[in-house]
Amino acid sequence: MRRPYRVLTRALCVGMLAGAAACGVDEPGYPRGFPEAADGDETTASASPTGAAAAPALTAERARGALIRQDDLGGAWSGTEGAATWRDGLLKGRTDRPECQELLDAVYAEDLLGEPKGGSAVTGFDDADNGSQLRYQVGAYDRAHIDARFGHFRQLVDKCAEFTISGLQGREYGAEVTPIGIPDSIGDARQGLRLVINGDVDGEDGALTLALVSVRIGDIAALLTHGGLYGIDDTTTEEATEAGAARLQDLLKKQEKKQEKQEKQEKKRSGDATPPPSPSPSATA
Repeated sequence: MRRPYRVLTRALCVGMLAGAAACGVDEPGYPRGFPEAADGDETTASASPTGAAAAPALTAERARGALIRQDDLGGAWSGTEGAATWRDGLLKGRTDRPECQELLDAVYAEDLLGEPKGGSAVTGFDDADNGSQLRYQVGAYDRAHIDARFGHFRQLVDKCAEFTISGLQGREYGAEVTPIGIPDSIGDARQGLRLVINGDVDGEDGALTLALVSVRIGDIAALLTHGGLYGIDDTTTEEATEAGAARLQDLLKKQEKKQEKQEKQEKKRSGDATPPPSPSPSATA
């Protein structure tokens, strides 16, 4: 039987993400995460030209314009400091089911989208209140490829409701996966999942909670990863997804306007380059 989707929207709060409760600790010394995440102003990728007839290529600069910002998250958030520990300890493990291993590897590598076809950018943030982290990446992709990956991971989520991870030093962790339902009003295509890993964390029972939400608009897609050992704030996941989708839409509109401008300039140049018509024989007689 298909498991019910958790719904990512306050308007459907009955089905909202059920986040783990945050632990109150005086000096938590939270492990860092997402070591490769950096401020969007520092992370770039080259753009791939797609030809004169295609839409303007997404450059790294334009992709950075679609990244979420600290203001979208609240006062407890700041730019990430990197240096992961729990990612390797809890996500870099083995399972005895190939489909669940594929899902776990994709979550570890944050690879629900695949390699971008054009410019891309990434940013990361840390939550000082509960030690959770958020990473957000934007890039240009092939829309058919992205939709196919969404469908594939949807199948993996259905197959891997519960499985066991064998981690470092032979420790075993129980993993639970639930799909995240995203309203059809957000983007052209969408996919979300929630992974909770339970087990021994620094000698105590603990749980890593990760929410991965991806949205595609046109050929541009974004992936949001929100996770932590001490629970995550579901409202932050929701609001960051909505803010990111709005910026993706703005980026797409700018791309379309730029394309229209280029087409008009091309037509004007073509008109200016057209030679005047030759005089008719009667005019020269």
